[in-house]
Amino acid sequence: MSLTSRELNYLIWRYLQESGFELTAYSLNEQSQCSEYEENSTTKEILSKIKPGCLVSLVQKGLLYTVAESEATGESDFTLLAALIQDDIEKYDETSNSHSNNNSSKNRFMLKSEVALTNGNKNTDDENNDIEMTDADAETTNTQQLNESKEQPDVCKTRQLEAQITFPASLTCDWHPTNEVFAYGKDDGNAVINAIKDGKVIETRTLSHPNLLNIKNQINIVSWSPLGNLIITAGANSEIRAWSPDGKLKNIANSTTEDSIDLGETQKIKSIITSLSWSPNGKFLLSIDSMNQVSIWDGITISLVKQIKNLEMSDDSIACSCWVSEDKFAITTNNNVIKIFSIIPPAQFGGQLDIQPIGLLNGHEQNITIMKLNPTTKLLASCSDFDYAIKVWSSSSSQECLDLNTNPEKKLDFKLHAAPIMGLFWVPGNDDRSILLCISMEGILNIWDAGNSTNLKSSELFANDANFTEDMRDNVTKNVLIFNAVLSPNGKYLALGDDFCRVSIWEIDFENSEEAKDLVKCVAIYKPEINLEDEQKNSVGICDLKWDYKSKSVSASYYGIDSVIVEAVDDSKTS
Repeated sequence: MSLTSRELNYLIWRYLQESGFELTAYSLNEQSQCSEYEENSTTKEILSKIKPGCLVSLVQKGLLYTVAESEATGESDFTLLAALIQDDIEKYDETSNSHSNNNSSKNRFMLKSEVALTNGNKNTDDENNDIEMTDADAETTNTQQLNESKEQPDVCKTRQLEAQITFPASLTCDWHPTNEVFAYGKDDGNAVINAIKDGKVIETRTLSHPNLLNIKNQINIVSWSPLGNLIITAGANSEIRAWSPDGKLKNIANSTTEDSIDLGETQKIKSIITSLSWSPNGKFLLSIDSMNQVSIWDGITISLVKQIKNLEMSDDSIACSCWVSEDKFAITTNNNVIKIFSIIPPAQFGGQLDIQPIGLLNGHEQNITIMKLNPTTKLLASCSDFDYAIKVWSSSSSQECLDLNTNPEKKLDFKLHAAPIMGLFWVPGNDDRSILLCISMEGILNIWDAGNSTNLKSSELFANDANFTEDMRDNVTKNVLIFNAVLSPNGKYLALGDDFCRVSIWEIDFENSEEAKDLVKCVAIYKPEINLEDEQKNSVGICDLKWDYKSKSVSASYYGIDSVIVEAVDDSKTS
């Protein structure tokens, strides 16, 4: 199998686009015309299956092949330089490696005295040259202590967190998917990008939206693309702005158009973007505004692809969305139905994309509030208000679904959700199982295996004293309302924001069968300092919570007080 120069140029062109080097990518395409591959009908289907980062993956596999080839010939030492210019440094490696191997083989079995002698640290005192020995009793004692330390379970301690970084009051925040960079939106028409190193902000970029007449332009949405090469901000005027990671404005768009919202004889008004969601690889962007206008945007240029009308949404209903593939998405409707849409490529070159409904999921009796897709098993989970029903849908059937938050005969040993569902998450890292985590406003957490509808964990988090260490039990309020919930990228920790403005971190462990089913360990709590006057006026609250890509730090957006970043998990836990 071989790779032509034109195919290689195409992969390099893709890599440059993915990395944000648009000018370089444009220049390469002008010289090589490699983008014509995407217009060729014979290669178009193959190219659609090439995932982002393909070039990097090929280079890594090439390096691994070189490692294997080097090991097969008996040359164990390997460097990146040796992989790239192996033929030129072969003689150098033979001499240097043999010298290194001889030294290491000599030092490997030396006594302490011999090592000291070799290093020129010989001590004339003969006692220092003796071999250290212990008697049988001491050796037995050491062995027992070692065994006891292995058998002793890991004691979880609820840590009191301090703010690692503080930043101004904000409405929303988001972390870069691959770097220690976070952004937040303020109520003065500005969003801010901060780069972090060693726990400190080292660089800042401000993203400005224009001021509005008699309207406070609050930046309520900040969202990084899946590849991290674009950041989207949205404010009070339904305007979407796209920026590069270094803060350069790329495009301005608006979801409110002359033909999208018809208010009859009344004056046309602008709405507010309430949610943004990216397709898995960032090819498309879906927005929903406060008037339930659904818009699909090109994920690179942020140009409008299509607007979906006639969803039959009432004024008191809010549509929610979920991507089910790179070109298919689900939207909720006013009659409690999930509608599946497909983005259809144009039939002719230069034509426009079209969006058509392709299926319905009917089963909810109340307004649907959250939908989440399991990217591995392709199961779709949804939940609704008032009846707090949780359903799991299979892609193979549009009629049958699995109901989880039910216990009609009261034979099952789990707690039912009796308040709005604030978080619905598929736990990653379980490729052979579909593990669904749900947390409701009253603090009840349930973890299910959706493959066989088995409940793995069920706990009233703040009401169960066993979830906290003894020194924290008296300091934790039992009656708590959950306002924010977010699962860490590695699926091991859940961050919650409550009505006391606290941020609590919970360990997600459902594999330990010896633990009580209602035991969910609280590993850390952050409690901000709020003066009595603000507390009485309820002028302080928590707006947003986000994990960084390392599953180590959590950013919390507050209004009324400074927002914070806390180191939620010890380094030893994330390594």
